[in-house]
Amino acid sequence: MYKKIRYIGSLLAFSFFNLAQAKELLIATSFSPETMNYIQQEWKDIYPDQNIRLINRTVSSLERLLTQPNIENVDLVMSSSPFLFEKLQQQQYLLPLSKNLQHNDKWVPTQLKQTTTAIAFSGYGIFYNKKLLNDRHLPMPTDWESLFHPHYFNGVLVSSPSRSGSNHIMLEMLLQQRGWKQGWEDFLTLSSNLSLISSRSFNVADKVKAGLAVAGISIDTYALNQPAHSDVDFTYFPHSIASPTFLAIHRNSENTQEAIAFIEFLLSEKGQQMVATHNFAKYPLTSLNQQDPLYSEQQKLLEEPLLNYDLLLAREHLVKKLFDSAITFRLAQLKEAWGILKHKEEVLGKQLPNLRAELTEMPITPEQANDKVFLDMFKTNRSFALAQERKWAEFFQTQINKVLIAIEEH
Repeated sequence: MYKKIRYIGSLLAFSFFNLAQAKELLIATSFSPETMNYIQQEWKDIYPDQNIRLINRTVSSLERLLTQPNIENVDLVMSSSPFLFEKLQQQQYLLPLSKNLQHNDKWVPTQLKQTTTAIAFSGYGIFYNKKLLNDRHLPMPTDWESLFHPHYFNGVLVSSPSRSGSNHIMLEMLLQQRGWKQGWEDFLTLSSNLSLISSRSFNVADKVKAGLAVAGISIDTYALNQPAHSDVDFTYFPHSIASPTFLAIHRNSENTQEAIAFIEFLLSEKGQQMVATHNFAKYPLTSLNQQDPLYSEQQKLLEEPLLNYDLLLAREHLVKKLFDSAITFRLAQLKEAWGILKHKEEVLGKQLPNLRAELTEMPITPEQANDKVFLDMFKTNRSFALAQERKWAEFFQTQINKVLIAIEEH
């Protein structure tokens, strides 16, 4: 193990002949096959005798796969999920990178800087179907509040943080930018217009493209690779963060030389140009040419403050479980309660803010959500976490019941 680490740290250049001898480079990734196919082809053009094989899984599935003792000899791990890399590093499944591969470390969480690099980034926003907007006489969505419009009922898609690392980061962005209380209030208000909770982030875009939803919360990748004159479009959230794509070498790699060469390629000028192409549809970390149509948006995203990754990672489990308890497991009930409430408001000709507050109340305070002791307990003490989840289930059911009773009394 230590000999391999020293070898990686000192190896700086590779010959075409040696690279060509490798049978296969195996990459485990949470990205869709369509996104990764372009990388495969570009690499094949450079090294015709070297294949790239992909394992495409959800983040949670990759975590289980990559920590098994008898897995295939995976060479590289690529994902936008810092949670995945944190789990792998904690269990020493990632190899340290040499300094020349760490020059993008400002984009990497502090605890991952020795093993993980950033190669590109995406932004967050709203992917929408222009035809359906027109059919419903809706203006183009511009921010969170625009999705609260009653005409979006059953027309908005999101994925769960427990199923999608991208959606988890997006939710945490909202919580950090707007504050714990307001962030959850916004998402619980949005739940009144959700049609379903999608199993994967790229399924959100697929369903919007197919006309099964008016809009979905998504990363920009699925919009940047759309053909001209498409029925779908994308608008960034006003203060979207830049969300990096991470890459690391798995300790089971039998092709570490080739894995390093692959990382060097993506960090090179040619590689950075490649990630910005229509096919891969990410923003490079190096500045685009000012004449590039994506330059302005790239700079805007880069100027936004970085996410607090320490906080993101510390309350990973809390946010996942809260989202599922508050929204995923009771979406039908929530939508019904919101529908009854909104109908009552229409009859009265006014909003009922006290009842809206009941439907958006959370059982965890901002202080608890930032309390290291509480977060550590929830993360490491299963009995404590399960007891909390039981309390939440009772809390959310009580809130819904209170609203329904109060509506009958109005």
